[in-house]
Amino acid sequence: MTTFMHRLVEELRAREQYLEEHSEHPIFDNDESGEYKRDYDKLVAELKAFNDRVVKAQEKGETFDEHFEREIKDEHNHLKVKVESWSKKLDS
Repeated sequence: MTTFMHRLVEELRAREQYLEEHSEHPIFDNDESGEYKRDYDKLVAELKAFNDRVVKAQEKGETFDEHFEREIKDEHNHLKVKVESWSKKLDS
């Protein structure tokens, strides 16, 4: 699961970079107030914090059930991220 979370964050950053480099209208240029970029940066920070909680719980061998769902959008962009992570010890 940790590998998945790292890849998800990397893919979000790669998507951002690609859109900035290959679009006539980079992802954050159409937002004069900068609100979408702030929301995007907040989403990435929250996703990293979510990943850290999952990693710590895994390292401790704890049972956990974590959910992450965020959606940001403006007039031109829409991004929704939903991740569920859980671990439960099975009685044997």
